Amino acid sequence: MNFIKKYFIAIFAILVCYAGVVEAKIKITCLADGGRYTKQHVPLAKLFNEMQSEIEVEYQSPAKNYGDIHIKLMRASVTKTLPDCAFQAFNQLPSLARALEARDQIVNFQDLFDTEKDGWVDENYSPAILGNGKVDGVQYGIPFNASLYQFYYNHELITKVGGKEEDFHTWDGVMGLAKKLRDNDITAFGGWLLHGDDWGWQMLITSQGGRLLDKNAGDKVTFNENDHGIKALTLLKRWHDEGGYDPDGVYKQMVTAFTEGNMGFFATSPAAATSLKKKVGGKFDLRSTTFAVWNEDGLLPTGGNAAVIMTKDPERMKAAWEYIKFVTGPKGQEFAAKTTGYLPTNKRALLPEYLGDYYKENPFFGIPGIQFDRAGPWVGYKGTQTQKIWKEQRSVIRSVMYGKTPIAEGALKLQKIAEELMEQ
Repeated sequence: MNFIKKYFIAIFAILVCYAGVVEAKIKITCLADGGRYTKQHVPLAKLFNEMQSEIEVEYQSPAKNYGDIHIKLMRASVTKTLPDCAFQAFNQLPSLARALEARDQIVNFQDLFDTEKDGWVDENYSPAILGNGKVDGVQYGIPFNASLYQFYYNHELITKVGGKEEDFHTWDGVMGLAKKLRDNDITAFGGWLLHGDDWGWQMLITSQGGRLLDKNAGDKVTFNENDHGIKALTLLKRWHDEGGYDPDGVYKQMVTAFTEGNMGFFATSPAAATSLKKKVGGKFDLRSTTFAVWNEDGLLPTGGNAAVIMTKDPERMKAAWEYIKFVTGPKGQEFAAKTTGYLPTNKRALLPEYLGDYYKENPFFGIPGIQFDRAGPWVGYKGTQTQKIWKEQRSVIRSVMYGKTPIAEGALKLQKIAEELMEQ
């Protein structure tokens, strides 16, 4: 009887200890958009959960897109039901961060950086990359996915008209190549420009060395300084007049035309590399190259999203930081880059054992590594009217491209739209 009693006491003690271990596991919840949920977030969370036993990452039902993430987080902020972490688009991060900061619902990553060893930040992230996660000088986000404009081209069509890869490195070369294609009754080019957001417009400003807003306060429109706006609109009109670019073209139809071999070249994100290659198959020799910038000061606005932490509970905050360090670390970025084509946001990810050798062996996917130092900020307007600002600006840009609005007048209209709506 004593033996049985001791046996059950021992079993009970083991169960109590086991229960304590189970209860000690910290669970955190994250939110991401549906476009990246299945391919990236689910497998990365599974890998993280399997490689350690202290933290369990769970994802909420994915948002439809970046805009939906913004709406969900803003609502959750009011109801105090925010997830522990989320992945927010760079251009929508400013308005989110300012709203959450006012309610003490977002973490400054600098406080977490201070818990790491000396030099750790510099070993992993470049200042340019981290700049995409800063709002008003505060590190509210850590870039997870990043993309810079790049060109994809049909090598057979380009060589057929006497073009070469070097033509893509200057705007005069690009427009000259477009003319050669059109002279041979070939549709010159398409790509992301007036679709969805102002990524393309900002690209034409920052690639001259300009900025959408002033660098310090971020409350003054500066894209018309040094005639950057006029130069950008002048080039856009050339895109239409000389290159045949259709301001009202449907993006998906442009993709189809290019991947079917009926277009010379295409401009979009490196995130499209895998899907474009799959769609082209063996129809033609698909290649990629760097995007054109005006001068050595030119940068390209970085599209993509940043991880943010919203829990202020010390244990969950620490757990969320461990997860974000993993997904933005060399291994997580190797996975994300190989899966999608995105620019790696971690410097160590470019080492030979991660992406270095892979890029050498697969040059089609290697352009993000070449353009790593070109990564500039994708700036969001102050206030809550960013989407409305772009919607109205897009109409003006179309009008300029069609020749209905003079270039100088168009530049002033774009500035007026931004300045007035920033105050609402």
